[in-house]
This record gives sequence, C-alpha cells and structure tokens, in this order.
Amino acid sequence: MEKVAEIPDNLKHAVYPTEVCRLSSEAEAVQIPDTVVIEQPITIMIDKVGSFTIMATPSDIEALAVGFAFSEGLIDGIEDVIEISTKAQLPNVVGIQVNDPTRISIRRNMIVASSCGMCGTRNIDKMLSDMPACDTSLEIRSDVLIEVTERLKSMQHIFRATGGAHAAGIFDSSGGIFAFAEDIGRHNALDKAIGKCLLDKLPMKSCAVALSGRVSLEMVTKSARAGIELIDAVSAPSSLAVHAAERWNITLCGFVRSDKLNVYTHSKRITK
Repeated sequence: MEKVAEIPDNLKHAVYPTEVCRLSSEAEAVQIPDTVVIEQPITIMIDKVGSFTIMATPSDIEALAVGFAFSEGLIDGIEDVIEISTKAQLPNVVGIQVNDPTRISIRRNMIVASSCGMCGTRNIDKMLSDMPACDTSLEIRSDVLIEVTERLKSMQHIFRATGGAHAAGIFDSSGGIFAFAEDIGRHNALDKAIGKCLLDKLPMKSCAVALSGRVSLEMVTKSARAGIELIDAVSAPSSLAVHAAERWNITLCGFVRSDKLNVYTHSKRITK
C-alpha cells in the first residue's frame, strides 16, 4: 500500500482524504488512500464596496483577502485597511473595513474561479498604459534564481500531498524567501504571498517572486502592482505576459531548471 505524503498540522485543513482505485499495466486494480487539494468558496466582504467570492484553498485566507484587494486596486496598501475580521461560525468569510470606501470605483459582487484571474478587466490596453513601470534596483545572480526554484519545491507541502496546488514565494536578492503560499489557483497563491507581505509590512520593491506554474498576464499584473521587479517561473509565459513585463520593466524568466533558464525581458538585472 502506498503511503500518503505527510502534511503539517497547520495545513491539514487544506487537503481532503479520499481513496482511489489505482489502475496500472503492471498490476491489478487496488484501492489506496490518497489526498486531494480542497477547493472552496472564500468570500471577501469589503464594507460598503461589495463581496467577492473566490474559489480557493482555505489556508491563509486573511492574506488572500488582503492580497486580492491590493491586486485588484481596491486598496493601495495595508494602511487603507482599518480592520480584518473572521468569525468561527463563518470560517470561509473574511470581512475588510477600509478607510474610504467612496474612493473605490469598483462596486461589484463577483465569483472568481480558481482557474481565473482578472475576471473584471475590460480594457487591457488601458491597464497596460496606466500601470507605472517598476524601478530597476534589483540585481541578482542566475544561480540564485535556480536555487530559489529548487527551494520552492521543498516548501510545497500541499503539492506533495495532492499534486494539485500551485505556489508563490517572494524573495530578496540573496535568495531568501520571506513570503510563501500555496493554493489550487496560481493567482490565489500569489495574492496570498503578497497579502502576507502587506500584513507583515514587508517591502516588496527590489524583490522577486518565484512561481510554480506558467505566467499569464494576471500574474505579471499582480507583480507589477506590488513593485516586484523579477518573476522566476518553472513554466512558460504567455504572449501578453511577455508584452506586459516588457512594458512594466519586469525581468521575466521562464523554464527555470537546475542547469538553465530563459529570460524573456529585461535581462539587465541578472548577473553571472
């Protein structure tokens, strides 16, 4: 009987134990224990603004709420937040009270699927022109990028247990990962990592982010909003991701492996 990967106690609520019928060409069908990543609706209620229901993994939900509000432009920073609240009887609901809800032009109730990001964006060209370019203050060695990608894998407890979670880790020029999160959705994992930085008042400028999956436009947008200067991903970018990274002065790296990586934009930040 195969052993299910162990998961820390603080993440057991993020996985669901089950059984599968394992079929293979080498042996008869057998029932074995397994775990799958949990996908649940997490509702973010911003007072006097609206409610946002995100299909996500129920871990680090306060960080998810803050990161989502920041990435969507509903807040400019943690200083805009008066209070974050959760209730035991409603464990998947996060309430946020902001300083000036009248300043927020987006008032909507929406559901964001775990496979979706930027569902409310209507004008990509306007977004590309409105977002300011990132600074150029980060310098980092290529071997550090490879080391961070390997370290990210070792931190992915939910992925090892389920094979169904993405990860994001924000790190500095020395490769130190200071904000890490996992989720069934790529953009949720990044929102959680950004939210952790906001909650802990950790600066994200002059920093980079490591991603476990492909890079689409919304991943670059969230990074640019946070002032993150470099994206270090194990998979491929999309055409719009490359275009946005070029426009916003972000170094975009893909297919980061143990012996090589591809740099799609602004390679000036990377040294030997």
